[in-house]
Amino acid sequence: MDIIVYSAYNQYICNSFSNKFPIIHFNTHRMKKILLPAIAACVCVAPAFGQVYGTTPETAKPFPAAGGWFVPNLEDAPSEAWFKITSPQATPALWGDAPSDYTNPVPAGQQIFVYLCEGGQQAFQMNEGSDAYVLMPGQEYLVKITPKVAGFFGMSPANPLPASRFEGKEKYYPISVSSEEFGQTRTIAAGETQWFELTVPYATQITTNYMMAPVLAVEKIEAIHIDCHGATNTGSGLMGPYVKAGKNVVGFTASADAAATFQIGYNAMLTLNCGNNLLRGQSLTIDAKNTYPDAYYTVDRYFTVPEDGTYTFINHGAKGTILSIGKIKLTDPENQYAYECDWNDIKDATVGNEDATIVVNDLVAGEKVLVQSDAFGVIGEGPDNLPYLMVVKGDVSGIDEIAADNNGLKVNASNGRLRVESVLLASGAEVAVYDTMARKVASAVAAEGSENLEMNLDVASGVYVVVVYGKGNSESAKISVK
Repeated sequence: MDIIVYSAYNQYICNSFSNKFPIIHFNTHRMKKILLPAIAACVCVAPAFGQVYGTTPETAKPFPAAGGWFVPNLEDAPSEAWFKITSPQATPALWGDAPSDYTNPVPAGQQIFVYLCEGGQQAFQMNEGSDAYVLMPGQEYLVKITPKVAGFFGMSPANPLPASRFEGKEKYYPISVSSEEFGQTRTIAAGETQWFELTVPYATQITTNYMMAPVLAVEKIEAIHIDCHGATNTGSGLMGPYVKAGKNVVGFTASADAAATFQIGYNAMLTLNCGNNLLRGQSLTIDAKNTYPDAYYTVDRYFTVPEDGTYTFINHGAKGTILSIGKIKLTDPENQYAYECDWNDIKDATVGNEDATIVVNDLVAGEKVLVQSDAFGVIGEGPDNLPYLMVVKGDVSGIDEIAADNNGLKVNASNGRLRVESVLLASGAEVAVYDTMARKVASAVAAEGSENLEMNLDVASGVYVVVVYGKGNSESAKISVK
């Protein structure tokens, strides 16, 4: 066993260096005459070089409490060293290293990368592309160091930022707002931006109403979800940004022409979800598209099973969006709105190049199904391609249980074309074609007043379902393409 002995004097030198140069990177080759004794003293209190870091995110080790990570030479250094770190400060604090130390005439480039998790969003920076980060209190971070220069990385401790200079003025030092303070009236000067930290209990939409009216003087609202795979939504005083549940940093910017007086609030109708009066919110109905915001956002819907059978649930959303299916248990026969969400037998599917679909067998009439969409991106194509949830009756082998009321619907497919005749077309209905996996393979919208519609149908041989979505009604029929 190696025993490291150091004196109180050496510890004093090390602490003095850290205090004097809170963010430093020493190059031992260029400054060894001046700094080598002090660096050697600091190294004495640190763990051995090969014991302090992980080689992958999964093996990341706590960042050395002695003040930093010492790289004696690049020859023995790993290409990547992984650490975990949590700021001990009660307020936002600066931590990191210089992009290159002042003993190197050529900048070394970025060497420290700090994330909320592997593959997740990066920690806030005062200057993007630098090696200095602002750590939020109580938040654990994953640190990757790719050493390009030998020396000493890091600082101890993280330096708290002065509230008088930064609080509310920068997104990395937001003003913390409790739920009791949401209704407080706030004023920001023309052209000014103020940042707040909100812990949101439910996915919802931020509002800035004042005296019951939207505040148009707030020209921009930016909401950043502080989560591993968090993202940013934007909006304005007229239409605020959507936010996911949890910690969000929200910035309000006033118009350059006028100050803005407002109250931070939520859109109450959009807080109806699994944890908050879900059964008073939106329900899904057979063959009808239930659109939801094209945003980094989570929505909960429910579906009441109309008759026994198998049903296919569809999520048309941005790539990476997760469709989840659970059950809703009614807990009070005397209260139709008393329920609890049951995720014990959850089913998941993820949107890829095709819509996400989940088939659930043996559903019983009257059962309530919980349907959730958790988006991690946006489609970004505007109102012509909004995300939606939909339920069709049938199974994955052919949707063979679809109830087709074909009295007024005639379809014919041949030579790569589909002809549809229906009284519903007159309302400007959409015609959609689904394959046996309940994936939409073609669609078109009829002109208002039309009695028929012809569209391209370039698909492989097989069985398909044609659905005409009229206003308040729909018709469907199966076709065989050869």
